Amino acid sequence: MRMMAILGVSTLIMSTLSTAAAKPLRFYVATNGNDAWSGKQREPNPAATNGPFATLIAARDAIREVKAAEGLQQPVEVLVREGTYYLSEPLRLGSEDSGTLDYPIAYKAFPGEQPILSGGKVITGWRPHEGQIMCAELPEAKDGKLKFKQLFFNGQRQIRARGPNFDPDDPLYGGWAFVEARVAEGEEDTGTFRYEPGTFPRRWAKPSQGEIFIFFGLCWNNAIIPIKQVDHNGRTITLNKPLGHELYGVIAGNRFYVENLLEELDQPGEWCLDTETGMVYFWPPTGSVEDGEVVAPVNDRLIELKGTADEAISYIRVSGFTFTQTLSLFPPRHVSCNTPNTEGHAVYLESAEHCTIGHNFFDAVGGDAVRLQNDNAYNRIVGNEIAYAGAQGICLSDQESGGTFPQSWRDNAELLRETSRQRHIARSNIISRNHIHHCGVIDKAFAGIKIHGLNCVNNVISHNLIHHMPLEGIALTLGFGSNIIEYNELHTLCLEMADCGGFVSNRFFVIEDDEELCNGTVIRYNLIRDIVGCGAYEKPMQPVTNTKADGKIWTPYYTWAIYFDNSGMKTTVYGNICIGNTLGGISMPVADPKDNLVENNIFGGSSVQQMDLRFGTYAEGNRIVRNIVYCADPKAALLATHAGRGVAECDYNLYYHTGGQKFVVSGVEGDSFAKWQELGYDTHSIVADPLFVDPANGDYRLRPDSPAFKLGFQRIPVERIGLDG
Repeated sequence: MRMMAILGVSTLIMSTLSTAAAKPLRFYVATNGNDAWSGKQREPNPAATNGPFATLIAARDAIREVKAAEGLQQPVEVLVREGTYYLSEPLRLGSEDSGTLDYPIAYKAFPGEQPILSGGKVITGWRPHEGQIMCAELPEAKDGKLKFKQLFFNGQRQIRARGPNFDPDDPLYGGWAFVEARVAEGEEDTGTFRYEPGTFPRRWAKPSQGEIFIFFGLCWNNAIIPIKQVDHNGRTITLNKPLGHELYGVIAGNRFYVENLLEELDQPGEWCLDTETGMVYFWPPTGSVEDGEVVAPVNDRLIELKGTADEAISYIRVSGFTFTQTLSLFPPRHVSCNTPNTEGHAVYLESAEHCTIGHNFFDAVGGDAVRLQNDNAYNRIVGNEIAYAGAQGICLSDQESGGTFPQSWRDNAELLRETSRQRHIARSNIISRNHIHHCGVIDKAFAGIKIHGLNCVNNVISHNLIHHMPLEGIALTLGFGSNIIEYNELHTLCLEMADCGGFVSNRFFVIEDDEELCNGTVIRYNLIRDIVGCGAYEKPMQPVTNTKADGKIWTPYYTWAIYFDNSGMKTTVYGNICIGNTLGGISMPVADPKDNLVENNIFGGSSVQQMDLRFGTYAEGNRIVRNIVYCADPKAALLATHAGRGVAECDYNLYYHTGGQKFVVSGVEGDSFAKWQELGYDTHSIVADPLFVDPANGDYRLRPDSPAFKLGFQRIPVERIGLDG
């Protein structure tokens, strides 16, 4: 037996050495290539009779021929040369295009070069229209056959003509119009609202060409809705479809602007599209359209890895590319504020295993940068930069989950019915070391990284840097199972919406009778700071001290660092640093959280309270122990509670107020910390300076003599957090 084991190990070693020594079969793709050539030379020969391919599709087909003739005998590399490749259709790879563990297939940039894959088409034939405005006919767009919300000049996204105008000095909170009132017939939403006097001085010749960009309701969501009709005298706009009840519909105070109307094209860099005539209008920012290249998106997907239910696509690597200029298909409108978009993904994986999307740059794509849809396992999305995407950075989702879902963990039978309906499973995917920023340019209601509606287990989201987003950094919604969220740095988030957080879990549960889905998510060693929040409607739901637009926009407003919304079972929140939010570093306010552990975290610097422990009526078993909780705002509370409801233990914490003010515990008699202790909480906790190294400059490491260590607090490995950790 021992000899057989030795022989087995020897065989494995020899196989590994053989694989490592196998020289890759290489194909080349270049902008000066030709699909009739062999693709095996990196440059055209002098006679122009052989050289690289011109397209990725030709390279894919050549690999298929090799596999059909002799199978894979070596790794395969498709090396793509510098230049821009305009893809009118995506590179589609199926199960037949798989590599193997020993012989993977890579589509990657030629060493030292960064090829660009564009979903756009260059617009030519420009002629003067009026003043500085140029126009060109795009036949593909005539009669509404092609509608796009992005236009690029020299690779830079331009501004869709809008009123009020974009404000470069205050890009988030300037340049808005406001709803004065919703016009309804009884209880029925007519899709009509009235705007404030003096908002739109121009009359629009073709108002139905325009669209309303709006943060509606309680600022949980945004929409881009075509205009049905306008009454300039009555100051009303009617949308071509209503937005529903008051949480989602238009209400007084909502901010909006009108876009894609020719009369509003009044500044350099603006453009619009007449979908009746197919005419594009553009005011070049440099003064001349000849100074650059104008590109309109025509394709929403650039690379697709799609296997089947019976045979996954596997062992494919995509690396070194710039993905850009793809079509935004937003709307279709979401089923709910949690449901991801259904279309528009620059790189798409489905029924994929052991595939890698690594070290690419996603620049101003129209929808999600990377979508893993339905069943995917053991894939790696690593080392990418995703900037200015129209929607999310990276999303794992299914197509079956809608907006309905059990409201409570207490209905276990309903949870079991739901999980059995969701046949797709995301398993053991790694999303790591991605830099995601300034995304959600068009579709704002989602996260930098999102897991939605899956029976999902053992996915790891780690070491990502996510910042400057309209909503969350990381979100789990409508699903079941245990995932690990660790060592991420999340900051400057929720800049444009409200009721959100740096990390959010919404309707994400465990199934106690399922051996795979019985454990909760682990959220550990993340740095989450400056979660801002923004609202604009009739009346704020929290005290507001900072406003924009003459008090009509509230920011910071209604956010948490770690937010369990309608969620929370058997979750571990450990070793996180949550600094500078509004409503606290941790929140579990609704849907009766159960058996969660909040331990060894640092919560502080929030303006209203540091921990939001207002648990639901049937919450139970939740423990809050060995945390450092500090106040910097003299008006801020330590924590908010419903007199301890749902709290099984809150003790061995360290509390500190930097200004020495009285501790406030909202929700107990007299907001008194002493009354809180009389309820049996924090009887072993201490009040002391935690002795951070340099909190003024963001260094929340503890000095060796910190009193927190006496309570059993463990050092947080801050050096491991973030991209370079």
